[in-house]
Amino acid sequence: MKSSDTHPHNSRQAVREALKGATNDYHNRLNQHSLLVGITQPDYSLDKYRKLLSAYYHLYQALEDSLIAFQASQDCQFDYSQRLKLPWICRDLAFLGIDPLKACNIAENALAPQVASMGEYTGVLYVIEGSMLGGQLISRSLEADHGLSGETGACFYRGYGQETGPMWQDFLRFAENLAGDDNQRLAAEHAACQTFQFFIQVLDDYAYS
Repeated sequence: MKSSDTHPHNSRQAVREALKGATNDYHNRLNQHSLLVGITQPDYSLDKYRKLLSAYYHLYQALEDSLIAFQASQDCQFDYSQRLKLPWICRDLAFLGIDPLKACNIAENALAPQVASMGEYTGVLYVIEGSMLGGQLISRSLEADHGLSGETGACFYRGYGQETGPMWQDFLRFAENLAGDDNQRLAAEHAACQTFQFFIQVLDDYAYS
C-alpha cells in the first residue's frame, strides 16, 4: 500500500486522491485480470462472464454482510442498504441458469476485509461504489455484443443507470467526513487495498478452478 501521509487531507478531493493513490496498483491489477480483460469486446467469452458473476456473488455476499452489520451498529450517515448489489447479481445468475452455491466453496480461504471502524467502512465502500463507474460502458457492450440487458443477465452492470454519477458524488461527500482524521483515513486506505486484494484472490480462484 502506498501511503499519502505527506499530503494535506482537508477536503473531499484530498480524501479521494489519498484512496486513489493508495490503491492504484491494485486497481490496475484487477482491471487486467483474465476474467475482466476484454469484457467490452465482442469476442469476450460468456463462459468467462458466468465465472465472473459467480465470483462476484461470493465477493459481494461477504462484503455486504460486513457493511450492513457495521452500519447497524453505527450512525454512519450513509445508508448502504439502499445500494445492495447482491440482489442484482442473483438476478443475473438466475437468468443464466447458474446456482452460485454450488461453487461457493471455491474461494473459501479468501478473507474479506474487516469492517470495524468508519475508516474501514469508507475504504471498502470506495472500491465497490467506484466499481459502478465503469459499469455503464460494460453494460452497453454486453447488450450490443451478447444481447444481455438490465432485465436479461446484466442487471449488475447496469447498476444505478443514469444515477451513477450523482450516487458516486453522494459517496464522496460521505468520505469527506474522514478529512482531518489521519488515523481513519489510513484505515480507509488499508481497507480499500485489502478489498482490491480480496477481489483479485477470489477472481483468481474462480478463473483457475
